[in-house]
Amino acid sequence: MLRRVRQKKRVLPFVLLALLVAVNAYLIALLLRPEPQISAEPVIQSTPTRAIPSENNAEPEPSPSPTTPTPSAESSSKVEPEVIPTKSLLLAVSARAAWRASVGDCQTSGTVERSTDGGKTWTSVVKSGLAPVVRLGVEGDNVYTVGGAGQACSTRYTAYTTDGSVVATIDNPSNLWFPKPKDRDEIHGPANNKPTPCAAGHVVGMSSLTVSDALVICTDGSSMVTSDSGQSWEKAAKLPGTMAVGTGGGRYWIAGTTAKCDGISIRSLAFSGGEMTPSRSRCAPTPEVIAGEVALDVSENTIWLWAGQKVQTSSDGGQNWN
Repeated sequence: MLRRVRQKKRVLPFVLLALLVAVNAYLIALLLRPEPQISAEPVIQSTPTRAIPSENNAEPEPSPSPTTPTPSAESSSKVEPEVIPTKSLLLAVSARAAWRASVGDCQTSGTVERSTDGGKTWTSVVKSGLAPVVRLGVEGDNVYTVGGAGQACSTRYTAYTTDGSVVATIDNPSNLWFPKPKDRDEIHGPANNKPTPCAAGHVVGMSSLTVSDALVICTDGSSMVTSDSGQSWEKAAKLPGTMAVGTGGGRYWIAGTTAKCDGISIRSLAFSGGEMTPSRSRCAPTPEVIAGEVALDVSENTIWLWAGQKVQTSSDGGQNWN
């Protein structure tokens, strides 16, 4: 009995020592534990905003900071080419044959070419000598040009056969529609009227249906019409983006740019009760639209379009292009 008590007395110091070591370790652990970070700024409870639901229930993106500009619809859309007076003229005489001219200016002669294979190839058959060429037309079996001649850039009419031979030359012609070579904003009518139809901007192009009726398109999209050989002009429909005008089938035709067409938009214009009504537009695909380098004309059922370096034709109203 005495032996058991002595054993307990010997074990007791070890138990107390183990308890002291455990308590000491616990206190050291408390001292070494990292304290929680406390924000110096108070939490502000903001008013919740209603998110626009999306199909995939994604979280709304955060609003951009004031220093980051938000791209606008205008900046992300395609850049429209500037509307300027045309540098190209086109005259369709059939489904396969047409004439075209570069306008030039009073120091640079225009060029005149002819195609007989639907615009696939072009041959220079006329040495115009005109600076610039401002009008292409047909009289009988001959094609004619109106352009500037000499240092004064005076008006000269020249008629050619299909092989380029000159058959007539007249200075200061009458009974014709044409822009003045030295000032293409001045439109000469068959009655030798010399008006300037575009009150603002410049003349993009002009075309005529008869000796009495003509249409002028201005750089600001205004269209001006006359039915008295140019003695008076009236505003018609606003046609922004129009870059060229032609005729065919008893109608005017226009070509230009629109937001819905990634290329050149083609429309015809009908007159009824003194009002102009554009038809449904058709889109001709073009790799690039260059300001001033668009021309069109229509012969029978074939639309001819010259845009940049490419000439296309359509025989189904502009639905398909070759």
